[in-house]
Amino acid sequence: MAYRRIHNVGPYRQEEALAAQAGIYPGMLLKLDSAGKVTKHTTEGGVLGDEILIAAEDALQGNPVETVYTDGAVVTYIIPAKGSVVNMLIEDGQNLSIAERVMSAGNGLLKSVDDIESGDTLTHVPGRAVEACDLTGSNTSNTLCPIRVC
Repeated sequence: MAYRRIHNVGPYRQEEALAAQAGIYPGMLLKLDSAGKVTKHTTEGGVLGDEILIAAEDALQGNPVETVYTDGAVVTYIIPAKGSVVNMLIEDGQNLSIAERVMSAGNGLLKSVDDIESGDTLTHVPGRAVEACDLTGSNTSNTLCPIRVC
């Protein structure tokens, strides 16, 4: 299914910050750096902090969810409340079933907690899949999938 928005259902707070790097897509998991800029979350299965930050589409500029943010651009992001459903980018090659727990893939994307690399420690589960999302085919790419925030 093609999604037009990152927010799906439930309360959230919207914020803005400068991008500390290029290649941030709406639906990616973010973190704030020490300068108050946003970057892709980079620790597989790692701690997210007190809030989950998700890059949103720049609707005020008329940009759809496919529009990437460039380095130094103002990034719109949302902080969803627990129980809210947001459309997040799932890493290519994943096959999520309904209610499957997801974690940070270490590149701003999400993947199944069952796919954690050896040596990495699962410290935070940001959500569960609301729909099945099969990205194992030969003609797939990172795809938005609805996730219920835990």
